[in-house]
Amino acid sequence: MKNLLLTLMLVVFASTTIKAIEIDTLWLRIAGAGVQELDFTPDDKYVIAWTNAIEFWEKQQGVKEFSIPIDVKAVGDFNYNKEILVFAKDSTPKLLDWETKDIIEGFEKQETFLGRIRTAKSKNEFMATKGHHPKVIYFWDINQKQILDSIEIMKEFEKNNQKWGRSIHEYDYVGNNDEYFYIRINDNNALTSGLNPKYEVDNFSYLIYSRETKELVDSLFAFQVSFENYNHVDKMVVMNDRTNLAWNNKGGEINFYNVIQKRFYKKFFRNDFSMVNDIEFNNDDKLISLTYGVINVFDLDNSGLFASFNTRSSYGQCKLSQNKQFMIGSVGSILIMHPVTLTSVETNALKSQTTISPNPTSSIVNIELNCSEPLVDYKITDINGATVSQATIANQFGSLQIDFSAYTTGVYFLTINCNEPMTYKIIKE
Repeated sequence: MKNLLLTLMLVVFASTTIKAIEIDTLWLRIAGAGVQELDFTPDDKYVIAWTNAIEFWEKQQGVKEFSIPIDVKAVGDFNYNKEILVFAKDSTPKLLDWETKDIIEGFEKQETFLGRIRTAKSKNEFMATKGHHPKVIYFWDINQKQILDSIEIMKEFEKNNQKWGRSIHEYDYVGNNDEYFYIRINDNNALTSGLNPKYEVDNFSYLIYSRETKELVDSLFAFQVSFENYNHVDKMVVMNDRTNLAWNNKGGEINFYNVIQKRFYKKFFRNDFSMVNDIEFNNDDKLISLTYGVINVFDLDNSGLFASFNTRSSYGQCKLSQNKQFMIGSVGSILIMHPVTLTSVETNALKSQTTISPNPTSSIVNIELNCSEPLVDYKITDINGATVSQATIANQFGSLQIDFSAYTTGVYFLTINCNEPMTYKIIKE
C-alpha cells in the first residue's frame, strides 16, 4: 500500500482531476452535548464518543449500549496497551476496563477539575492540567495511582518593554519511549499597562521538553494573532512513529517534523486547502484524515490525488477503525458512520476500467476488468470485516462471475487481486 493522505474538506476543488463520489452512510445518531473526541475500541466493536460522558456506540447498528459521565474537560484516552481508558469524574482520575465496563478507583480527588488527559504510549502514565487558565502540567503513574511530578511554565515575563502572560493550550507525549512532551503555549502582551488594544498580540508556539529532566530542548513558532492578522492555521498531531509530528501550520501546507533530529524532513503542499480540523493516522502511518467535509485521498510520496468522497458535512472530528473499513465522523453532537475501505480509494484509476453488474444483486455478479492474469484471487467480507468467502478462479479474458446467492441480504466488500487488490461494495438483495 502506498503512502496516502486522506483529507476531509469543505468543498470539492475544481483543480482536482478526480471526480468526487458520494460516500455511503451506515448510520447517523445524536450523541451527548458536543463530541470532543472519537475512537474505536481495539476490537472495533464499539465507537467511543467523548462528550459529557464516555459513550459506547455499537458499530454496525449505531445503538448506544453504555455510557459513563465524565468531567466535561477531562477527555481521556486508552493507556499504553489499550486495556483501560483513563478519564476523570468529580475532579478525580479514574480507570475504565472497556471490555467489562468496570470502573477502577484509587486516585485521590484533586482540588479542581482536570483538563485533557494524554496518555503515554510506552508506559502506564498520563499527563493533565488542573483548573481554568492552567500553568502546571502534572504527570500521574497509572499503576500507583499517584502524581509523579509536574512542570510549571513561566507565568509572566518582560519582553521588549512589555509585560507578557503565558498560558497552556495543548500538550502530548512525543518519542517512541515517551522521552519528550510538547506544550502549545500562548504568549499575550495584554498585561502591559496602558497598552492600546490595537497593539495586543498573541504568539502561539510549541515548546518541546525532556520528560526526564523537564529541560526545554526545542521550540517551534506557530502563528501570531494581532489586530491586523487574526487568521491562523495550526493543527499538530504525533504520528505513529512517535518521533515525528505532522503539522498543518501554513495555508496549503502540511509539514513533517522529526523531534530527535530537530528538523523538517518533508512538506506536503497543495493550494486547495488552508486548514484542517483533525488529523488522523491509520495503524501504519499510511494515511492522514483531515476533516473538512470532503475526503480527499493523497499519495504522500508523490503528492498525487487518488480519490475524493463527498461527506456533505463539515466534520469536527473523525476516526478510522482498526481494520480500516469504517470511519466515524462528528458534526457537533451528531455521529455519522461510513463504510470506507482504504484499498477502494487506492486503486480508483483501475476501478474506472471495471464494470460490475448487476449491483445490487440477488445471485450472480458479472465482473469485467482490465486484467491479463490467468488466475485471479478474490475475497468477500461482510460489513463487520469478517471473511465469508475467498478463492482463486480462472480469468476468462477479463471476465469473472461470482455467486452471491448463498449470502444473506446486506452489504459486502469484494476484493479482487489482479496485480494489486481492488475492493468493491456489493449489495445483496
